[in-house]
Parts: sequence; structure tokens; C-alpha cells
Amino acid sequence: MIEKIISGGQTGADLGGLKAAKKLSIKTGGLAPKGYKTEIGSNLELSTLYGLAAAPTDDYSYRTAANVRASHATVIFATNDKSPGTKLTIKTCEAGGKPFLLINPFEADASSLLTAFIAGAYARYGKKIILNVAGNRESKSPGIENCVEDLIIRNGVF
Repeated sequence: MIEKIISGGQTGADLGGLKAAKKLSIKTGGLAPKGYKTEIGSNLELSTLYGLAAAPTDDYSYRTAANVRASHATVIFATNDKSPGTKLTIKTCEAGGKPFLLINPFEADASSLLTAFIAGAYARYGKKIILNVAGNRESKSPGIENCVEDLIIRNGVF
């Protein structure tokens, strides 16, 4: 049901989605901030390994909006749904009429919620979708990167 997984490449949820896609042989991409900026510095693997392009600015909001526009649907993996990035992603999805799911990947029902959302997005568009994976940084939600990766791999709808 998934043609491609894109993200902004930040540590945490973004990177977990990209890692899972690679392991599942799903195409990857997206737009990262200028210089492939993450909270731990420049990560050039975002280009070489995951196919992300660099934005003309290092402003995170620019790449957030671009990735929402470039996708059919967005999954926001967050333990803190009040973070500025999460709020911006939700606002951008709503403004563009794009379906989104806000989910805590550590919750017991995360897998079933993700499965239903992906199936719904696939049905809405009638073709394989480009899924934007967003959410909390690793420093703000320790363990989220591995949790998101494992959740997507275990999910089975891909």
C-alpha cells in the first residue's frame, strides 16, 4: 500500500520511518533542512542512503510544509503532541486537507491504529501512497526512533 516513505530526516520518528522503509525495500526520500541539519549536526546519510534533498533554508518549518505537500498522508509519531514541530505538522496537514494520524508509538493500540490509517489512505487515493513520517526528536522522546522503526516493520500493511 506504500509506494514511498518520506520525512525531514530529524533524529527520532523521522529517521525511524526511513530506516524501516529501507529494511522493507520501500523507496525513501523527502526534504531535509539545508546542510541536512539535525539536532546532532549535519547528517549526509540523509542524502546518500535515504535520497533526501536539501531545502534552500535550514528552517525546519520549510521542510515540514514541503513534506506534507509532497505526500498523500502523514503519520505523526509523538509522545509529546504539544511540541512545536508536531503542532506545525498538524496545522499544515489541516490547511492542505491532507489526512494525518497522531499516534503514540509506545501505546498498545499503535499497530492497529496505524494499519487502519494506512488502509484508509490507500482506499482514499486508490493507489499506493507516499507516506510522510514525522514526529518527536530522539532527545525529546528517548527510544522513539527504534520504536517507530519496529512498529512500521511489524505492521504488515506495507
